[in-house]
This record gives sequence, C-alpha cells and structure tokens, in this order.
Amino acid sequence: MTASCPVRSGNREAVLPARPGLLETGLQDHLDALCRSAAALFDVPIALIPLVDEDRFRFRARCGIDDDGIDRAGAFCNHTIRQRRGEILVVPDLTRDERFARSPLVVGEPRARFYAGVAVGSVAGRTIGTFCLMDRIPRSDFTPDKLRILQEFALIAEAHLQLYETRRASQAEISERSGEEARLVEWEARLRATEAAHAMVEDVACFGHWRIDATTDTIAWSEGVARIFGRNPELAALSVETHLGFYHPDDRERVLRSITDALAGRGGIQSGYEHRSRIVRPDGEERVIGVHGLAEYDDAGRLSSIFGVCLDVTDLTRSEQRLRDAGEVMRTTLEAMDQGLVMVGPDARIRLLNQRAHDLLDLPETLLHEGASWTAVRQVQVERGEYRLAPPEIRDWLEQGSGMPPIQRYERTRPDGTVLEVRLAPLPSGGLVCTYTDLTARRRSEAALRSAEADYQSLFQNAVIGVYRARLDGSIVQANRALARLHGYGGADELPLTDAGFSHDWYVEPGRHEVFLKLLGQKGHVEDFVSEVRRHAGGQRIWVSETAWAVRDAEGEPVWFEGTVADATERKRTQALIEHMARHDILTGLPNRRLFQEVLTREIRTVQRDGGGVAVLCCDLDRFKAVNDTFGHPAGDALLRVVARRFNEVLSEGDMVARLGGDEFAVILPCPDDPDRIVTIARRLIQAIDRPIDLDGRATTVGVSIGVAVGPRDGDSADTLFKNADIALYRAKDSGRNTFRFYESGMDQAVATRNLLEIDLRNAIRSSGFTLHYQPIFNLAEGVVRGFEALLRWDHPVRGPISPGEFIPVAEETGLIAQLGAWALNQACREAAAWPGELRVAVNVSAVQFRKAGLEQAVMRALANSGLPARRLELEITESVLMQDSDSVIDCLHRLRAMGVRIALDDFGTGYSSLSYLCRFPFDKIKIDRSFIREIDEPVAAAVVRAVVGLGERLGTTITAEGVETEEQLARIRNKGCTEAQGFLLGRPQSAEATRTLVARQRAA
Repeated sequence: MTASCPVRSGNREAVLPARPGLLETGLQDHLDALCRSAAALFDVPIALIPLVDEDRFRFRARCGIDDDGIDRAGAFCNHTIRQRRGEILVVPDLTRDERFARSPLVVGEPRARFYAGVAVGSVAGRTIGTFCLMDRIPRSDFTPDKLRILQEFALIAEAHLQLYETRRASQAEISERSGEEARLVEWEARLRATEAAHAMVEDVACFGHWRIDATTDTIAWSEGVARIFGRNPELAALSVETHLGFYHPDDRERVLRSITDALAGRGGIQSGYEHRSRIVRPDGEERVIGVHGLAEYDDAGRLSSIFGVCLDVTDLTRSEQRLRDAGEVMRTTLEAMDQGLVMVGPDARIRLLNQRAHDLLDLPETLLHEGASWTAVRQVQVERGEYRLAPPEIRDWLEQGSGMPPIQRYERTRPDGTVLEVRLAPLPSGGLVCTYTDLTARRRSEAALRSAEADYQSLFQNAVIGVYRARLDGSIVQANRALARLHGYGGADELPLTDAGFSHDWYVEPGRHEVFLKLLGQKGHVEDFVSEVRRHAGGQRIWVSETAWAVRDAEGEPVWFEGTVADATERKRTQALIEHMARHDILTGLPNRRLFQEVLTREIRTVQRDGGGVAVLCCDLDRFKAVNDTFGHPAGDALLRVVARRFNEVLSEGDMVARLGGDEFAVILPCPDDPDRIVTIARRLIQAIDRPIDLDGRATTVGVSIGVAVGPRDGDSADTLFKNADIALYRAKDSGRNTFRFYESGMDQAVATRNLLEIDLRNAIRSSGFTLHYQPIFNLAEGVVRGFEALLRWDHPVRGPISPGEFIPVAEETGLIAQLGAWALNQACREAAAWPGELRVAVNVSAVQFRKAGLEQAVMRALANSGLPARRLELEITESVLMQDSDSVIDCLHRLRAMGVRIALDDFGTGYSSLSYLCRFPFDKIKIDRSFIREIDEPVAAAVVRAVVGLGERLGTTITAEGVETEEQLARIRNKGCTEAQGFLLGRPQSAEATRTLVARQRAA
C-alpha cells in the first residue's frame, strides 16, 4: 500500500492566503458545528477547517484539538492545498509516509496516524484552505461513498466561506451605485418640464400618447394614457408585458401580435400599427380604446421606437353595439316565434319574414324571400292546391286577386294534412302582416280526447281498484265492479244504489267519515287516506286506501267528488312488519338505536315535565372480538343473543335495553330518586355477563364495561346524555374494563375531547367522511405540472375542517391509520388513473403502516383496482420511518421499489439519520423541508439547500423544494438547482374536480 492516495490528480491551482475578512469569527458557530457533525459521522476524534494565512494554517473551525493553528511547513494541509479544489488527499497511515512521519502532529500531540483532507476555494476559485479529518489510529476503511460524503461536507464549508466573502463584496458595490443616482437628477428635471407641456395638451384634447422603446422593450405613458387606463399615476416606465396585462384577456394576444409586428418592421401603416381593444381598469370597469402608432428610426435607419396616441372610444363603441343588439334582438324574437310571420309592404312585396314561415308554407327560398312578390307567392300556392280546403270567402278573394280578404282569421288544411291558422292584420302604411300557426297537433289532440272519452267508461268499469262518483255528503251515485267487491258484493248491480245514493260511511273508527269529508272540503282533494273499514256485506274488517278529488262547475264551486278505493290490508301488514324491523335489532330482537333514541327522548321529556331522573348505561362487551376471531361469526352471533337475554333477565319492567350495533348495548333506567338502584343494576349486569357462555360445547367468557350518565344532571337532551354516558364508558375502559363509571363534570376534558375525536374518526371512516385534495408539483425546467401530492382532508359535520395534525396522531394511536391509509391509497390511485400522460400522484405513508403487516398488499390492491401504472405512484416517507426498524423498513422499501413504485424522502433535513440512509437506499426523490425554503435568504439555510442539491445531482435523485410561497423563494431554489417545487405560490391543495380541470387546462395548452 502506498503512503498516500489522492482521489484525483491534475494541475495545481494557485494557493493564496485567506483574506483577513475570512478570518473573522462571524460564522464560527456554524463551522464548528459542521466539524462536530463530520467527526461524529466518520467516527474520528478530530475534524478541522484550516485556512492559509501567510506562513501558517489557522484553524478557522475545529473539533477535538485545542491549538488555533500550525506552521505550513509541518502541516498535512500544505500538501492538500496543492490539489485541485474539491480533490481529496487520503493518508491511511501517516507513520508510513516519509512526508509526514516526522510531522509535529505525528510525533507529538495529537499523535495522528490517519489523515483525509479536501481543498476548499474562494468565490474567485482560488484554494484558500482545507476541510480535513484526523484519527489516532490507521484507517483503511475509507470507501468511495465516504469520500463522496467528505466532499459534500467540504462543499458545505466552502459555501459558508464564499457566502460571507460575497456579502462583503456586495457592500462595496452598493456604495458605487449611490454616485450614479445623482447624475440622474438633472435629466429628470428637464424631463418633467417636457412632460408638463405634453400633459397640458392631452388634458385639453382628452387623449394620451405613449412610446415603446425597441431596445429595452419598455413603454412610457403620458398622463393622458394613465388617466384612460386608471393606473400608473407616477408614470413609471412599464415593460410591454406589464402594459399588455392591463388589456382584456381576450384581446391581449391580438395586441401583442400588433406590437411584435410593428417592432419587427412588419406594420401596415409606415411600419406602425393601429387597433381597437378593451382594457380593464383597477375597479374592474372595461373601457374601449383606439390606438394608432408610427415607427421612429435612428440615423442608421434602424427602428428605435414606436410613438403613438391612445383615445377612449368607449361611448362610441357602446352606441355601435346598441344598434347591433337591437337588430339582433328583433331577428332573434322573430326566429323564436312559434308562428310563421310575413310582412308585406304597400307595393305587395315581402319586407320581412322568419324561418318558421318557410317551414310552414314549404316554399323554396328562390320564391319566398325578402323582396319577393307576394302576389307571385299566392299564385304558386293556388296552383299547388293550398287553398282547396280554405273557407269559400278566401277562395273567392283569391279569384279576385286584390284588396283585403273579407275575413282576417281562418283555418286551412294544406295538401300534406297540416292545419294552419292564418291571421291577417292590415298596416297603416297600406301593407299587411300575415301570421301562420300550426294547429295540426292541437286538432289531433282534440280527436284523441274524444276517443279517450269513449274509452273512459270501459276503463271505469274494468278498473282493478274501486272507482266512484259521490255527492258532497258522501253518498255514492255511481260505482264500478271493483268497489262493489270491496263492499262485499258480487258486482256493481248488487250495490243498493237509490235516488238518495249509497252511504259510504263504512269506517270502523267513529267520526272517520266526517274527517274524510272535512279534508276534502278544505283541500279539494285527499290522497292515500288509509282507514280500517267494515264491509257492508258480511261485516269483514279490511284496510283501504282512498284518494278523492272535488269536481267543480264553471264558477269553481264543487258539485260532487270522485275517488278511487284500493285494498290496503296487505300493505298495512307489511308496514307493521317494516316498522318493527326499523326499530328492532334483527339478530337479538332488542330495540335498535332508533327506538332507543325515541324512548330516551320521551323519558327526558317526562322528567322535565314531572321531575325525577333517567339513567343511561352505555355498555361495551370486552373480549368479544377474540370470540369472533377464535370461533367465527356464527358463534359471535350466538353469544350476542345470550348477552341480550341476560340483559333482560337483570332488568325490570319499565327498563329498556337496546343493541346499538356490533358489541355495543345501551340501557335506559327510569330512576326518580334511587341512585343506589343504578349501582346495583350495573353490578348485576357485570356479574351476569361475566358468567361462562356455552357455544356448542365450548365455554367462553366475555366482560362488559359500563358508562353511566344520569339526566337531567348530566344532560337535558338524548344526544347529550348519551354522549356523556359514552365518555364515562371510555373512562371505565381506561380503568381496566369489566367495571362501571359514572360521568363526572370534572372529568379530564382532554381525555373526553380525544375520545370524542376517536369516535368521530371511526364514524368518518365508516361513512366515507374524508376527502383528498391534491397539491401540484411543478417541474422547474419545463414549467409544467409533473404530479400532485394527495393530502387528506376531514370536514367535520359540526366542528368544520379538522387539521391532519390533530386527527392523524389519533388514527396512528388507535391503529385506524392502516384503514385510513389504504383508503387514501385507493382514492389517490383511482383519481390519478384518470389523469393523462405520466402525471404522478404522491401519497404519504405513516410509520405505523410500516409496523403493521399489509402495506405492500394495500399498495398492490390500489394499483390493481385503479389500473394505475406503478411508476406513476410515489410513496412519501419521513426519516422517522427509517429510525424504528431500519433493516425491515429498508427491505420493504426495496420490494416496493422493485414493483415500480417511486419512493420519496419527505421533510429532509429535520431528522438525524438522513445521510446514512441515503447511502443505504436509493431514493427517487428528496423533498427539502419547508423550514429551509422559508429561511433560504439565511446563509445556513442557503448552504444546506445547495448541499442537498449537490447530493441529489451525484445520487441521481430528484430534489423537490416544499413550501415555496414567494417569487423570491422560487427564484432562489431555481438558482440553487432544485428540479421541482411545491407550495402555495404555485398551487394550493384543491379538490379532485378542480385538479381535473387544472390537468385538462395544462393538456390543452
């Protein structure tokens, strides 16, 4: 092995002493921290940043050594700085290298045996010092990966030094600028005088002028232009792009094209241009301006500027538009008419007609058009036989051929069967207006109505439900066979109809007939009037549904009523069964949540009216899930039936137990003044449920935890009382289960809040109460969206939006995060599958999901169900995921990556293990935490960003900057070399629908 092994070789660069400014102590703390980090990472006792100072190396930062410097003659760094900047000099064993064997650092303290150093340079590119490591034992384990990491540390140190040097140089540059500003004062004075003269002219003439500088691509306004635009009162020079931004969005491209052509010498008027366009003033008002510009050329004949004038022509434009609108309204009205219209002038020529007239008269446009002879039109119609079925008066008039017809409204049937109503209205000027209405459909409807009337009697008698007509007192005067059968008769002829009518009062409930007639009289109709009745013949009881309506005369007064009667007996039986099922649990037969809520509400009202109290016991079975998992769901169902029976055995008449769902039960105890009874029943319930249960020869046991709330003390409504009993239940579970606890107003509010949040979280998961919003991620080089990050949102029905920072920890603590995460994966993949191209979707994965089995299966299911290619899915993890069980996590990540899924390291820089894990797993993306972007103007943050970008370039990893909120931040991360950006400046998280709109807009662009 050779005595030393530099990583690269090349020409030596000039080595100069560090500037005195670099030896100041402004960045001492940052550089010392960097040395300590390097010493810890490489497991060496000494890390230094020596800088050249004449004949010595001064330790700008150090870790593990007390001296502040060393002579150049005896320093290892004297050899390192002869390397090219960024090259590494590594000496595995200093005692075996004759250049260093007698160095004071080897033979004396710190008795160095190993050295590795990297040359660092100034802003000008000159080498000014090194970043080096020393160890007291020989080292042969410095791999290429460690060499690259050492180079990254050197880059960070170099960035700190260069930033400080640049700041000092910028201070000198600022002082130079102040002198130039003074020379502008005199020019501004002369310019103001000229502008005042122009402003006076413009104020009198109500116009403005402007000038576009072809070299700077800027435009200067006069005061007149500023008044027209309502902007830029200070008359500052504007970029043409800014100027175009004040135009209406629909006009900008056309105006830009005019300016571009004029600047290129392609203008139509002396290489200038003119246009009429809309502008938008600051208050949102739209104005129309006329612009005319002429080109100006310098002595060499080159176009130097375009000078022009601007005139507000809004009022003129609006007047023109009103004229056009009036014509369009008239034409639109004519064309919207259902009637055909022809207006004939005194000269017997057509002046106006609409398309409907063409359609109804079925004449060619060569004959029927504006300006055509009306006499010729009538003659063609006569020849075609159009008036063959017209009234005789019209036929006689046509034979005479002049004057107005004797009748001005008539009907005629065309040869094709179309029935037209013709109306003629004379005009004061001597012409007339003819309108044509198509009555064909109306006449056919009238014929159909007559046919329907004939069919009515047949339907009346053969209807399967009873149909009748009755007087206003309810006596039936006409009925069909079905009604006779409902009354117990064989046919309509058996009904005892007399002149006085047949009494329809067959109701079992007294006064029911009067109620029916009263409703009919008040409303004029009755629908689905369900009653129990007694057949006239036989006396059998049945249920019927009646619908009736009043029939009125021409004055609107009721003269009789008609109605239908249907057998509703089976319907009532079905309703009773449904009503019972709607209020009872099918498995146990106990009241369900709905009936429980109704009874509890009724009991609370009784307490509020009469005094006393009511207790609610929320009961949750302990160890029930174990029974389900061990013996199966049929056994679990059998156990629930046994538990329901034992509840009823303990309770007394007047008490109620309900099954709310799963293994949740609730008890209502009316307790006027007996709190001891509540305690006794709670204990008896615990003892009863705790007894062994035989499940087909297999004995098992479960327990029950009970929470008790007593109203009205603990709540004056059903919801409040139940909620407080539920809070007490969670306290019972926290106390060891198989016990009971009373609700207390002094219970820990945080626990109650957390429990309520968990309850709401579970309900939200069951009811799909979550949504995903998508924040765009932009490719900085191309300026387009390359993907979206899916972000979980919960809009609570009561509390409103709840921050993920509040509910995600609860989901992780309760294990619900696995179910929630799988839902988010499925939703995000399904949504992304509808996006075009290669747009990716990024989904955050919790550390808890890695601890539980099934993450890889969840990913595969989401991809398979959605059809999304694996390469378009990106999983974002934080460093905390890697810190829990790094080997298993790394293996899982490798398997996911082998499937084609991309892996991103989120919030980089906020943890403690970043660099080591970057070596162990090839992340596809590193996302720089928003805290560094927010403070990117600070030297440390800027250096970290630059270093991370450098790491990404060497590792082939995409670097994404998070939290970009300002244009300045965007410009800085772009200059630093970040490949992607994400933040409110570029796009806030938005709904799936809005995201699809954004994707479609980008694709269309």
